[in-house]
Amino acid sequence: MDSKIEYNNETMDLIDDFTDVGYMAENIEVETLEGKTKTIKRSHSDGAMTLLISFPNSDESFVKEIFKLDQFMSDIQVPIHCYFLFAKRNDDLELIAKTLQKFEIVLDKEQEFGAMYGTQIVSGSLKEQLTKSLFLISKDGAVFYLQLPNNLEQPLELENLQMQLNKAFVTYTGVGCHG
Repeated sequence: MDSKIEYNNETMDLIDDFTDVGYMAENIEVETLEGKTKTIKRSHSDGAMTLLISFPNSDESFVKEIFKLDQFMSDIQVPIHCYFLFAKRNDDLELIAKTLQKFEIVLDKEQEFGAMYGTQIVSGSLKEQLTKSLFLISKDGAVFYLQLPNNLEQPLELENLQMQLNKAFVTYTGVGCHG
């Protein structure tokens, strides 16, 4: 995995550690927009998958992508818990959250997601923010698929996500590779 990302012609570094496909996902503690602590679990008693998508901020270009992803996932008929993760709260997030159908916005207040999943930006103008990322966690709690674009201006690939969602749903074995 490349540890450098680009945004607006600036190159920035990501934290060294990251979680890759096939590894057991980590439970993470986040904060809701209401200020409550919440644990996002790697697996669920209802057999649902988990989708974790992070963005560095709520700039206009990211907001368009957020709404597109929310609409896309709203049409998905399989059980899946969906979260947008941000490092810090801002006023736009509450406005965005009110219009989302499928996703919940949460904050990586203690930097658990950034550190454990390798999404924390450690240099440049977005230092201490999260890079754009997508982690699909299978029913058994393993990282099934991920996207971590090198250029933050590139949209996440919805066609690939659709294929991987289908694969993850039908290939569930009940046992993770490290569980």
